[in-house]
Amino acid sequence: MSRPTPAPGKDPKSALLAGALWAVSMRWSVKSLGLISTAILARFLSPQDYGVVSMAFLVVALVETFLNTGAAHALVRLGPNPTVNQINSAWTLRGLQGCVMALVLAAVAPLAAMYFNEPRVAPIIWVVGACLAFMGFSNIGMTLAYRDLQFSVEFKLALCTKLTSVTVTLLAALYFADYKALVSGILAGFFMEWLLSYRLHSYRPRWCTENVKDIWAISKWLLITGIGSFFLHKTDQLMAGRVGNTQEYGLYTVGADIGQLPTGELGPTLTRPLFPILSSMKHDWERAKAATLKTMASANAITMPLGFGLAAVSEQATLLLLGSQWKDATPFVAGFAIIGVVQYLTGPIGTLLNVAGHVRVQSRIVWMEFLSFVALALLLTPTYYLQGLMLARIGSGLFQAILMMYAARQHMQLSLRKSVGSVVRPLGGSLAMYGLLVTCGQWVDLPMVNLVLNVLLGALFYTTWLLLTWRVAKCPEGLESTAIEFIQAKIKRRST
Repeated sequence: MSRPTPAPGKDPKSALLAGALWAVSMRWSVKSLGLISTAILARFLSPQDYGVVSMAFLVVALVETFLNTGAAHALVRLGPNPTVNQINSAWTLRGLQGCVMALVLAAVAPLAAMYFNEPRVAPIIWVVGACLAFMGFSNIGMTLAYRDLQFSVEFKLALCTKLTSVTVTLLAALYFADYKALVSGILAGFFMEWLLSYRLHSYRPRWCTENVKDIWAISKWLLITGIGSFFLHKTDQLMAGRVGNTQEYGLYTVGADIGQLPTGELGPTLTRPLFPILSSMKHDWERAKAATLKTMASANAITMPLGFGLAAVSEQATLLLLGSQWKDATPFVAGFAIIGVVQYLTGPIGTLLNVAGHVRVQSRIVWMEFLSFVALALLLTPTYYLQGLMLARIGSGLFQAILMMYAARQHMQLSLRKSVGSVVRPLGGSLAMYGLLVTCGQWVDLPMVNLVLNVLLGALFYTTWLLLTWRVAKCPEGLESTAIEFIQAKIKRRST
């Protein structure tokens, strides 16, 4: 088999912008479908139904974290021209990983049911474990598409998979009217993703173990980082599942999903195209650092107002999306909206360190953040219960952002002043907008009308703030300059 031909070279700046647009379109199309589905299902299913499924998937995520070799990610790091044997070895390693995960999940399912005191958890884990073994042998060609900046392929895969999952879930909810509807939709999504991975890309992998050691040499530190990241971002759910009952855990997890919806999806989406772009700039680290700072400024200028804005209108948003039976999820929606802002504050810097090969440094930062979270959680949870876990996540996230900026200065000579400067303006505007909405946000007694008016007021205030401070700051690189350049390019093309 001949080596797959990489896509022709693209201008990094235009590729990053195009990739971000595709990624945003993909994630928000998928999340919009998910949000519509959740809004409908919340009328059919109870917090307990969501709680039992969330408990099962928390265990699945735990096992997957310990066994995920990061083969696909390592393949991208090999460079623009991996050999056929390297590609097939990555596919083989991922397939073996899926089979091992299924066996481990089969063994730990009864223990998980005992831990959560919820017998329905075990059969869900068994079914999902079988699906993970199956998904391990999906087409590695989707990774090649990502490497070659073919983000439209990912868009088609994600959108069709989510459509299938949502449709099956809604139909199953009419029949089962309980947690089995959620499981049915997840299984349908797995099958559609596997099928489309072979329909949307022409590459056909074959069994090969020749370069498995090479793949593992790259991915072992990614695995360690991934384990630390899991414990960092999921320990609160492990503790919440043990401390609270199924009802409270359902409120906690659904509140987390809704609260992190704007930032948790948009933040990684905006920065996802940065990895292959920075990989192509290894010969010019000054350009890579400039691209990192610009991406961080642009991403925070979008995610910060969304996170703080949702926190300000959390009660209205919860009632509108989920209904009155979910009103107790309001504080969790607000808290996780802020957590989402903090969590992705320095995401582009992490990507830069990753591309530069400082994965060990990232691993240490993740584990230091985890330890700080545990310390804060032990201090705050006895007093503030489940909300104490959210406060611990916010505090440890800020600690991680500081460590990441210092690491970038030490290992990449990235200016600390410029790193901090990229978040000052959006943070100031977002905090001011939050105060405005909390103070003046109750216009009438209708939640939907209040929500619409507050969104309009917040958008107007923040946009004005951003443009004015951008001019005062002498037009630095960021979201504003990117948008203006994009509009000018479109006008120029039409005029010619």
